[in-house]
Amino acid sequence: MKNDFKRNWVGWVLVILNLLAALNSTYFFLGQLGVGAVGWLMMNTCAPSVFLFVLGFLVSSPLLMAAAGVLMFRYGTLGMFVFAWDGYNIIPQIGHILMTLAVLYILVDVIRNRRWRALGWGLALGLAILIPLVFAQNAWFAAKPGVMEKLFSGSLYPQRP
Repeated sequence: MKNDFKRNWVGWVLVILNLLAALNSTYFFLGQLGVGAVGWLMMNTCAPSVFLFVLGFLVSSPLLMAAAGVLMFRYGTLGMFVFAWDGYNIIPQIGHILMTLAVLYILVDVIRNRRWRALGWGLALGLAILIPLVFAQNAWFAAKPGVMEKLFSGSLYPQRP
């Protein structure tokens, strides 16, 4: 059983591409839409999920990567089924595909190296983050009728003066 995490070129490619997608979406929500930190977190949970994956990869922590995998599966993989596949939503859908590839990368590493303990603790940490976050998102979106539909349909645009 290997305990040390070794970074490889596939991981680096996934980290770079996911990071670019997360930075792009962060710019859109914070820079163009100007939704603030809370709005960004509620509408763009993909980016913090990716940032956790990148951190886990950079510090060679399978546990952090597994925790990020929980979040990336929820917001990335499942996001492919709730976001539209046309217009401006093609950009986030590319991000969702990249997140799904990162989840698969994490799973392959766990299985190849039998990192069952890291997987268990990572799943627990990921769920400990995800469950309260889902409740917070549900409350936030309930207080802002129509925003979720605009987000998923790709019709959320910056306000022009």
